[in-house]
Amino acid sequence: MIDTTRTPPRQARITIALLWSVIPHGLAVTVLNGVALVMTDRRLPHAPVTQNAEAVPVALREYAGFAWGRTALIGLFFMAAALAFGLLARTTRRGVRRWPAVPLLAGVLAVLHTIGLILVAGLNPVTGYGPRLFPVNGALFSGAPFDMAAAAPPWYLPALAALLAIGWAGQLAGLILLARPATVSRYARKGSAEDTAGEPAVPAGRTRVIPLMALGPVFVAVVAVVDHTAIRLTENAADPALVEHVVSAARTAMFVDSAFLGVPAVALAVLGTHPRLRTRPGALFASGVLAVLYLFALVVAQVFNPLSTGVLTDDQSGFSEHIPPWYLPVLTVVQSIAALVHLAALAELVTRARGPLTARSPSCPPSTTSRRPGPRR
Repeated sequence: MIDTTRTPPRQARITIALLWSVIPHGLAVTVLNGVALVMTDRRLPHAPVTQNAEAVPVALREYAGFAWGRTALIGLFFMAAALAFGLLARTTRRGVRRWPAVPLLAGVLAVLHTIGLILVAGLNPVTGYGPRLFPVNGALFSGAPFDMAAAAPPWYLPALAALLAIGWAGQLAGLILLARPATVSRYARKGSAEDTAGEPAVPAGRTRVIPLMALGPVFVAVVAVVDHTAIRLTENAADPALVEHVVSAARTAMFVDSAFLGVPAVALAVLGTHPRLRTRPGALFASGVLAVLYLFALVVAQVFNPLSTGVLTDDQSGFSEHIPPWYLPVLTVVQSIAALVHLAALAELVTRARGPLTARSPSCPPSTTSRRPGPRR
Protein backbone atom coordinates (compact mmCIF):
# COMPACT_ATOMS: atom_id res chain seq x y z
CA MET A 1 0.00 0.00 0.00
CA ILE A 2 1.06 3.61 -0.57
CA ASP A 3 2.33 5.34 2.53
CA THR A 4 0.02 8.35 2.85
CA THR A 5 1.89 9.84 5.81
CA ARG A 6 4.91 11.06 3.81
CA THR A 7 3.99 11.45 0.14
CA PRO A 8 0.70 12.31 -1.55
CA PRO A 9 -0.70 8.93 -2.68
CA ARG A 10 -1.78 10.38 -6.00
CA GLN A 11 1.75 11.33 -7.06
CA ALA A 12 3.18 7.97 -6.05
CA ARG A 13 0.41 6.08 -7.86
CA ILE A 14 0.87 8.18 -11.00
CA THR A 15 4.62 7.55 -10.93
CA ILE A 16 4.18 3.80 -10.59
CA ALA A 17 1.51 3.68 -13.29
CA LEU A 18 3.67 5.63 -15.74
CA LEU A 19 6.64 3.35 -15.10
CA TRP A 20 4.56 0.22 -15.69
CA SER A 21 3.04 1.70 -18.85
CA VAL A 22 6.08 0.39 -20.76
CA ILE A 23 4.38 -3.03 -20.86
CA PRO A 24 1.16 -2.02 -22.69
CA HIS A 25 3.20 0.36 -24.80
CA GLY A 26 5.55 -2.43 -25.90
CA LEU A 27 2.63 -4.73 -26.64
CA ALA A 28 0.91 -2.03 -28.71
CA VAL A 29 4.06 -1.39 -30.77
CA THR A 30 4.56 -5.13 -31.32
CA VAL A 31 0.96 -5.64 -32.43
CA LEU A 32 1.17 -2.61 -34.73
CA ASN A 33 4.35 -3.96 -36.32
CA GLY A 34 2.82 -7.41 -36.71
CA VAL A 35 -0.28 -6.15 -38.48
CA ALA A 36 1.75 -3.84 -40.71
CA LEU A 37 4.27 -6.48 -41.77
CA VAL A 38 1.51 -8.96 -42.66
CA MET A 39 -0.17 -6.35 -44.83
CA THR A 40 3.17 -5.32 -46.34
CA ASP A 41 4.00 -8.94 -47.17
CA ARG A 42 0.76 -9.15 -49.17
CA ARG A 43 1.34 -5.81 -50.91
CA LEU A 44 4.98 -6.44 -51.91
CA PRO A 45 4.29 -8.62 -55.01
CA HIS A 46 2.26 -5.73 -56.45
CA ALA A 47 4.61 -2.95 -55.41
CA PRO A 48 6.51 -1.08 -58.16
CA VAL A 49 10.17 -2.09 -58.54
CA THR A 50 12.60 0.82 -58.19
CA GLN A 51 15.96 -0.99 -58.51
CA ASN A 52 17.60 -4.42 -58.80
CA ALA A 53 14.74 -6.14 -60.63
CA GLU A 54 16.72 -9.39 -60.67
CA ALA A 55 16.56 -9.53 -56.86
CA VAL A 56 12.75 -9.36 -56.65
CA PRO A 57 12.14 -13.15 -56.12
CA VAL A 58 14.82 -13.35 -53.43
CA ALA A 59 13.55 -10.20 -51.70
CA LEU A 60 9.99 -11.55 -51.62
CA ARG A 61 11.12 -14.84 -50.09
CA GLU A 62 13.33 -13.29 -47.43
CA TYR A 63 11.02 -10.50 -46.29
CA ALA A 64 8.87 -12.55 -43.90
CA GLY A 65 11.86 -13.99 -42.04
CA PHE A 66 13.52 -10.60 -41.81
CA ALA A 67 10.36 -8.83 -40.61
CA TRP A 68 9.44 -11.35 -37.91
CA GLY A 69 13.05 -11.46 -36.71
CA ARG A 70 13.16 -7.68 -36.47
CA THR A 71 9.82 -7.70 -34.61
CA ALA A 72 11.20 -10.22 -32.11
CA LEU A 73 14.27 -8.03 -31.58
CA ILE A 74 12.06 -5.02 -30.87
CA GLY A 75 10.05 -7.17 -28.45
CA LEU A 76 13.26 -8.06 -26.57
CA PHE A 77 14.02 -4.37 -26.20
CA PHE A 78 10.64 -3.73 -24.61
CA MET A 79 11.09 -6.73 -22.32
CA ALA A 80 14.40 -5.31 -21.08
CA ALA A 81 12.77 -1.89 -20.65
CA ALA A 82 9.89 -3.45 -18.70
CA LEU A 83 12.37 -5.18 -16.39
CA ALA A 84 14.26 -1.95 -15.69
CA PHE A 85 11.18 0.25 -15.24
CA GLY A 86 9.47 -2.46 -13.20
CA LEU A 87 12.42 -2.46 -10.83
CA LEU A 88 12.03 1.28 -10.36
CA ALA A 89 8.27 0.93 -9.83
CA ARG A 90 8.87 -1.72 -7.17
CA THR A 91 11.41 0.57 -5.54
CA THR A 92 8.88 3.39 -5.41
CA ARG A 93 6.35 1.15 -3.71
CA ARG A 94 8.59 -0.63 -1.19
CA GLY A 95 11.56 1.67 -0.59
CA VAL A 96 15.33 1.15 -0.78
CA ARG A 97 18.37 1.78 1.33
CA ARG A 98 20.60 3.35 -1.33
CA TRP A 99 18.30 6.12 -2.52
CA PRO A 100 20.91 7.98 -4.66
CA ALA A 101 20.92 5.02 -7.07
CA VAL A 102 17.25 5.54 -7.94
CA PRO A 103 17.25 9.10 -9.42
CA LEU A 104 20.66 8.43 -10.98
CA LEU A 105 19.36 5.26 -12.65
CA ALA A 106 16.26 7.16 -13.74
CA GLY A 107 18.43 9.65 -15.59
CA VAL A 108 20.42 6.88 -17.26
CA LEU A 109 17.26 5.07 -18.36
CA ALA A 110 15.76 8.31 -19.71
CA VAL A 111 18.57 8.55 -22.28
CA LEU A 112 18.80 4.83 -23.03
CA HIS A 113 15.03 4.52 -23.49
CA THR A 114 15.02 7.52 -25.84
CA ILE A 115 17.82 6.03 -27.93
CA GLY A 116 16.04 2.68 -27.98
CA LEU A 117 12.79 4.18 -29.26
CA ILE A 118 14.67 6.05 -31.98
CA LEU A 119 16.19 2.72 -33.07
CA VAL A 120 12.77 1.07 -32.95
CA ALA A 121 11.47 3.75 -35.31
CA GLY A 122 14.39 3.50 -37.72
CA LEU A 123 14.78 -0.30 -37.61
CA ASN A 124 11.10 -1.16 -37.88
CA PRO A 125 10.23 -4.37 -39.78
CA VAL A 126 8.79 -2.53 -42.80
CA THR A 127 10.94 0.37 -43.95
CA GLY A 128 14.00 -1.17 -42.30
CA TYR A 129 14.15 -3.80 -45.02
CA GLY A 130 16.26 -1.59 -47.29
CA PRO A 131 19.98 -2.03 -46.41
CA ARG A 132 20.50 -5.69 -47.32
CA LEU A 133 22.50 -7.79 -49.79
CA PHE A 134 20.55 -10.17 -52.01
CA PRO A 135 22.52 -12.98 -53.68
CA VAL A 136 21.34 -13.57 -57.26
CA ASN A 137 23.24 -15.93 -59.58
CA GLY A 138 26.52 -15.41 -57.79
CA ALA A 139 26.17 -11.62 -57.64
CA LEU A 140 25.20 -9.44 -54.69
CA PHE A 141 22.55 -6.74 -55.08
CA SER A 142 22.51 -4.06 -52.39
CA GLY A 143 19.21 -2.57 -51.27
CA ALA A 144 15.63 -3.78 -51.49
CA PRO A 145 14.15 -3.53 -55.00
CA PHE A 146 10.97 -1.91 -53.64
CA ASP A 147 10.15 1.46 -52.15
CA MET A 148 9.29 0.09 -48.72
CA ALA A 149 7.66 3.32 -47.54
CA ALA A 150 5.26 3.10 -50.48
CA ALA A 151 4.74 -0.66 -49.98
CA ALA A 152 3.78 -0.18 -46.32
CA PRO A 153 0.16 0.57 -45.36
CA PRO A 154 -0.41 4.33 -45.51
CA TRP A 155 -1.38 4.49 -41.83
CA TYR A 156 1.66 2.59 -40.52
CA LEU A 157 4.41 5.20 -40.26
CA PRO A 158 2.17 7.97 -38.78
CA ALA A 159 0.67 5.50 -36.29
CA LEU A 160 4.11 4.18 -35.31
CA ALA A 161 5.49 7.69 -34.82
CA ALA A 162 2.50 8.74 -32.70
CA LEU A 163 2.62 5.59 -30.58
CA LEU A 164 6.35 5.89 -29.94
CA ALA A 165 6.01 9.58 -29.05
CA ILE A 166 3.19 8.88 -26.57
CA GLY A 167 5.16 6.05 -24.94
CA TRP A 168 8.31 8.16 -24.74
CA ALA A 169 6.48 11.08 -23.14
CA GLY A 170 4.81 8.81 -20.57
CA GLN A 171 8.02 7.10 -19.51
CA LEU A 172 9.92 10.38 -19.34
CA ALA A 173 7.20 11.89 -17.15
CA GLY A 174 7.36 8.87 -14.84
CA LEU A 175 11.16 9.11 -14.55
CA ILE A 176 11.02 12.83 -13.81
CA LEU A 177 8.36 12.28 -11.14
CA LEU A 178 10.55 9.53 -9.69
CA ALA A 179 13.32 12.08 -9.10
CA ARG A 180 11.10 14.67 -7.42
CA PRO A 181 11.79 15.19 -3.71
CA ALA A 182 8.23 14.24 -2.72
CA THR A 183 8.56 10.86 -4.43
CA VAL A 184 12.10 10.34 -3.17
CA SER A 185 10.88 10.80 0.40
CA ARG A 186 8.43 7.97 -0.33
CA TYR A 187 11.01 5.32 -1.22
CA ALA A 188 14.15 6.57 0.59
CA ARG A 189 14.68 4.78 3.89
CA LYS A 190 17.46 6.62 5.66
CA GLY A 191 18.28 7.42 9.23
CA SER A 192 16.82 4.37 10.98
CA ALA A 193 19.04 2.34 13.26
CA GLU A 194 18.22 -0.83 11.29
CA ASP A 195 19.43 0.65 7.98
CA THR A 196 22.62 2.25 9.31
CA ALA A 197 23.72 -0.47 11.68
CA GLY A 198 27.28 -1.55 11.03
CA GLU A 199 27.92 1.12 8.38
CA PRO A 200 30.74 3.61 8.99
CA ALA A 201 29.79 7.25 8.97
CA VAL A 202 30.93 9.16 5.90
CA PRO A 203 32.00 12.72 6.66
CA ALA A 204 30.42 15.24 4.33
CA GLY A 205 32.76 16.45 1.60
CA ARG A 206 35.39 13.72 2.12
CA THR A 207 34.19 11.04 -0.25
CA ARG A 208 36.39 9.89 -3.11
CA VAL A 209 33.73 11.00 -5.57
CA ILE A 210 35.08 14.55 -5.42
CA PRO A 211 38.49 13.93 -7.05
CA LEU A 212 37.08 11.32 -9.43
CA MET A 213 34.33 13.59 -10.74
CA ALA A 214 36.78 16.48 -10.99
CA LEU A 215 39.03 14.42 -13.27
CA GLY A 216 36.47 14.54 -16.11
CA PRO A 217 37.50 17.99 -17.42
CA VAL A 218 41.15 17.02 -16.92
CA PHE A 219 40.76 14.06 -19.29
CA VAL A 220 39.01 16.31 -21.81
CA ALA A 221 42.04 18.65 -21.72
CA VAL A 222 44.44 15.70 -22.12
CA VAL A 223 42.50 14.44 -25.16
CA ALA A 224 42.61 17.92 -26.69
CA VAL A 225 46.38 18.12 -26.13
CA VAL A 226 46.92 14.70 -27.73
CA ASP A 227 44.79 15.68 -30.73
CA HIS A 228 46.52 19.04 -31.14
CA THR A 229 50.01 17.52 -30.88
CA ALA A 230 49.24 14.84 -33.45
CA ILE A 231 47.78 17.41 -35.85
CA ARG A 232 50.82 19.68 -35.54
CA LEU A 233 53.29 16.82 -36.07
CA THR A 234 51.36 15.57 -39.09
CA GLU A 235 51.15 19.09 -40.54
CA ASN A 236 54.90 19.66 -40.15
CA ALA A 237 55.72 16.35 -41.85
CA ALA A 238 53.42 16.98 -44.83
CA ASP A 239 53.59 19.57 -47.59
CA PRO A 240 52.02 22.76 -46.16
CA ALA A 241 50.87 23.92 -49.56
CA LEU A 242 48.73 20.82 -50.08
CA VAL A 243 47.27 20.14 -46.64
CA GLU A 244 45.88 23.53 -45.59
CA HIS A 245 42.23 22.57 -46.06
CA VAL A 246 42.79 19.15 -44.47
CA VAL A 247 44.42 20.71 -41.40
CA SER A 248 41.45 23.08 -41.08
CA ALA A 249 39.02 20.14 -41.12
CA ALA A 250 41.08 18.26 -38.50
CA ARG A 251 41.22 21.26 -36.17
CA THR A 252 37.49 21.86 -36.53
CA ALA A 253 36.86 18.22 -35.58
CA MET A 254 39.17 18.64 -32.58
CA PHE A 255 37.20 21.66 -31.31
CA VAL A 256 33.86 19.90 -31.89
CA ASP A 257 35.01 16.77 -30.02
CA SER A 258 36.33 18.91 -27.16
CA ALA A 259 33.00 20.75 -26.90
CA PHE A 260 30.91 17.57 -26.89
CA LEU A 261 33.18 16.07 -24.23
CA GLY A 262 33.69 19.23 -22.21
CA VAL A 263 30.07 20.26 -21.64
CA PRO A 264 28.93 17.02 -19.89
CA ALA A 265 32.30 16.62 -18.15
CA VAL A 266 32.18 20.08 -16.57
CA ALA A 267 28.50 19.72 -15.66
CA LEU A 268 29.15 16.33 -14.04
CA ALA A 269 32.11 17.75 -12.12
CA VAL A 270 29.91 20.53 -10.72
CA LEU A 271 27.00 18.23 -9.88
CA GLY A 272 29.20 15.54 -8.36
CA THR A 273 31.50 17.72 -6.26
CA HIS A 274 29.13 20.35 -4.91
CA PRO A 275 28.30 19.40 -1.30
CA ARG A 276 24.62 20.38 -1.62
CA LEU A 277 23.93 19.28 -5.18
CA ARG A 278 25.19 15.76 -4.54
CA THR A 279 22.12 15.03 -2.42
CA ARG A 280 19.51 16.72 -4.61
CA PRO A 281 17.33 14.21 -6.49
CA GLY A 282 17.14 16.50 -9.53
CA ALA A 283 20.93 16.79 -9.65
CA LEU A 284 21.29 13.01 -9.44
CA PHE A 285 18.78 12.60 -12.27
CA ALA A 286 20.73 15.11 -14.38
CA SER A 287 23.95 13.25 -13.53
CA GLY A 288 22.46 10.06 -14.92
CA VAL A 289 21.50 11.81 -18.16
CA LEU A 290 24.91 13.47 -18.49
CA ALA A 291 26.70 10.21 -17.66
CA VAL A 292 25.31 8.49 -20.75
CA LEU A 293 25.93 11.56 -22.92
CA TYR A 294 29.54 11.74 -21.72
CA LEU A 295 30.20 8.09 -22.49
CA PHE A 296 28.54 8.51 -25.88
CA ALA A 297 30.76 11.56 -26.54
CA LEU A 298 33.84 9.49 -25.67
CA VAL A 299 32.84 6.89 -28.25
CA VAL A 300 32.21 9.56 -30.89
CA ALA A 301 35.53 11.27 -30.11
CA GLN A 302 37.29 7.92 -30.55
CA VAL A 303 35.61 6.86 -33.79
CA PHE A 304 35.56 10.35 -35.36
CA ASN A 305 38.85 11.63 -34.01
CA PRO A 306 40.41 14.56 -35.92
CA LEU A 307 42.71 12.26 -37.90
CA SER A 308 40.21 9.51 -38.69
CA THR A 309 38.97 8.59 -42.14
CA GLY A 310 35.49 9.73 -41.09
CA VAL A 311 36.82 13.30 -40.78
CA LEU A 312 39.49 13.24 -43.50
CA THR A 313 37.28 11.70 -46.16
CA ASP A 314 38.95 11.01 -49.51
CA ASP A 315 42.21 12.68 -48.49
CA GLN A 316 44.33 13.10 -51.64
CA SER A 317 46.88 15.51 -50.16
CA GLY A 318 49.09 12.92 -48.46
CA PHE A 319 48.30 14.37 -45.02
CA SER A 320 47.03 11.04 -43.64
CA GLU A 321 50.30 9.31 -44.55
CA HIS A 322 52.19 11.29 -41.88
CA ILE A 323 49.94 10.60 -38.87
CA PRO A 324 52.15 9.60 -35.90
CA PRO A 325 51.90 5.84 -35.23
CA TRP A 326 51.46 6.46 -31.51
CA TYR A 327 48.41 8.71 -31.89
CA LEU A 328 45.55 6.21 -32.03
CA PRO A 329 46.92 3.88 -29.27
CA VAL A 330 47.53 6.82 -26.92
CA LEU A 331 44.10 8.31 -27.65
CA THR A 332 42.45 4.93 -27.01
CA VAL A 333 44.25 4.46 -23.68
CA VAL A 334 43.45 7.98 -22.46
CA GLN A 335 39.76 7.76 -23.34
CA SER A 336 39.44 4.23 -21.92
CA ILE A 337 40.90 5.43 -18.61
CA ALA A 338 38.54 8.43 -18.72
CA ALA A 339 35.54 6.11 -19.15
CA LEU A 340 36.65 3.82 -16.30
CA VAL A 341 37.25 6.75 -13.95
CA HIS A 342 33.86 8.15 -14.88
CA LEU A 343 32.10 4.86 -14.09
CA ALA A 344 34.01 4.58 -10.81
CA ALA A 345 32.94 8.11 -9.85
CA LEU A 346 29.29 7.29 -10.53
CA ALA A 347 29.53 4.09 -8.48
CA GLU A 348 31.12 6.05 -5.65
CA LEU A 349 28.39 8.67 -5.87
CA VAL A 350 25.71 5.99 -5.48
CA THR A 351 27.35 4.06 -2.66
CA ARG A 352 28.62 6.95 -0.57
CA ALA A 353 26.34 9.98 -1.09
CA ARG A 354 23.74 9.29 1.59
CA GLY A 355 23.16 12.68 3.14
CA PRO A 356 19.75 14.16 3.95
CA LEU A 357 17.64 15.53 1.13
CA THR A 358 18.49 19.16 0.41
CA ALA A 359 15.29 19.83 -1.52
CA ARG A 360 11.86 18.87 -0.25
CA SER A 361 8.32 19.31 -1.36
CA PRO A 362 6.43 21.83 0.77
CA SER A 363 3.71 19.25 1.39
CA CYS A 364 6.17 16.69 2.74
CA PRO A 365 7.37 17.23 6.29
CA PRO A 366 11.04 16.50 6.96
CA SER A 367 11.78 13.05 8.23
CA THR A 368 12.46 12.79 11.92
CA THR A 369 15.48 10.95 13.27
CA SER A 370 15.54 9.08 16.52
CA ARG A 371 17.64 10.55 19.31
CA ARG A 372 18.74 9.04 22.52
CA PRO A 373 17.20 10.78 25.49
CA GLY A 374 19.77 12.64 27.49
CA PRO A 375 20.04 12.41 31.23
CA ARG A 376 17.47 14.40 33.13
CA ARG A 377 18.66 17.17 35.36
